[in-house]
Amino acid sequence: MKIPVDLMGLVLLLFLMLTIYLIIIIVFLYARRKYKGGLIETVINLIICTVGFLFVADLSLFLIYSYGVRIGFTVHVVFKIIAMVFLSIGGIRFFEK
Repeated sequence: MKIPVDLMGLVLLLFLMLTIYLIIIIVFLYARRKYKGGLIETVINLIICTVGFLFVADLSLFLIYSYGVRIGFTVHVVFKIIAMVFLSIGGIRFFEK
C-alpha cells in the first residue's frame, strides 16, 4: 500500500515512538535481570507492562490503513486506557504497602 506524502511525516514519527518504546522495554528488561526480587523488581515490571501497552496502542494506529480510522483509533484509545489503569492500580498497591 502506498502512503500519501502528507502522511509520511506522521508515519515516520510513529516509527520513532515505537523504537523509543522498544528501547525503554529492552533497558528495563536488562535492569530486571540485574535487580531481582523486592520492590525494585516490582516497579520495573510495572514500567515494562505500562510501556508495553503504550507500544501496542501506538502500533494499533497502523490498523487505520486496513480497517479505517474509527476502528484503529478505538483500539488505540482502549490500549492507552488499559495502560493508564494498569499504572494507577500498580501505584495504589505501592501506597497500600
